[in-house]
Amino acid sequence: MSDVAAVAGVSHQTVSRVLNDHPNVRPETRRRVIEAIAELGYRRNTAARTLVTRRSGTIGVLTSGSALFGPTSTLIAVEGAARDAGLFVSVATVLRWDAAGVQRALEHFMSQGVDGAVVIAAHDDAVRAVQAFDAPVPVVMVGPRDLPDGSTMHTVAVDQYAGARMATRHLVELGHRDVVHLAGPQDWIDARARVQGWRDELASHGIAVREPLEGDWSAATGYEVGRRLAAEGLPTAVFAANDQLALG
Repeated sequence: MSDVAAVAGVSHQTVSRVLNDHPNVRPETRRRVIEAIAELGYRRNTAARTLVTRRSGTIGVLTSGSALFGPTSTLIAVEGAARDAGLFVSVATVLRWDAAGVQRALEHFMSQGVDGAVVIAAHDDAVRAVQAFDAPVPVVMVGPRDLPDGSTMHTVAVDQYAGARMATRHLVELGHRDVVHLAGPQDWIDARARVQGWRDELASHGIAVREPLEGDWSAATGYEVGRRLAAEGLPTAVFAANDQLALG
């Protein structure tokens, strides 16, 4: 910074004000500082800035090592929202939501000095593992609607139960009375909520409820279940838990 100040003919405090986009800098002075920065190829020392401001401008995002559309689209949305807020994102993935793996990833975020963390936690094991970690920064979990009493973490969630009821109600209103649900894995929070919404909506219309057909979110499973239903006798409608199952 002192080199930039010398080339621009200003104090290092003025350089700092320009870097921080402070309004009380004359346009001509700002121009000279910016030109000096470009000439010298100056890059701000992020670590030093973090020590002074106690803010890194970075949030950590922990998600599963999966190409499934739901977690991946959520990650993309979080990154976009962070960018709009002037923040950067540091991403870590885990293949299994065990306590050791989650703790290792979150500890890495803490060592980076992140300002907070977002955990895309649509799985039961994810919730338990994250709750076991005592984070010194705010943590937001995307997925679970409810956490046990005493939890200090925040959650953001889509009302999967209400959505499942709406989808099932639409089929019932079209005249269907044999509505099969092709469900996702039942250790996924969203999958269980959709099953319950489908059950409750059918029950509210006095319609007999079959056992749901559990899948693994993949088109291959959707295809296999479709073959089985065709052999056993097709229902009049199928409510699939995600697009890939429906595609199969």
